[in-house]
Amino acid sequence: MFMLKVCHVCDSILGEMEVEDSLTNAYPDSIMDVVGNVAYTLCPECLRQLELETETGSVYN
Repeated sequence: MFMLKVCHVCDSILGEMEVEDSLTNAYPDSIMDVVGNVAYTLCPECLRQLELETETGSVYN
């Protein structure tokens, strides 16, 4: 099965990946949210911004 990788924050398309159906159900990846044929993850830019906000303490609750 082919899955589309999309950034959870900015919705940019990061690519696609091929996975076996049994693998997506048996071993879910903790950094990806799988919904149908879309795997949501963070793009490098959004991940970097999140790390910078965490380091500087500028994350608002």
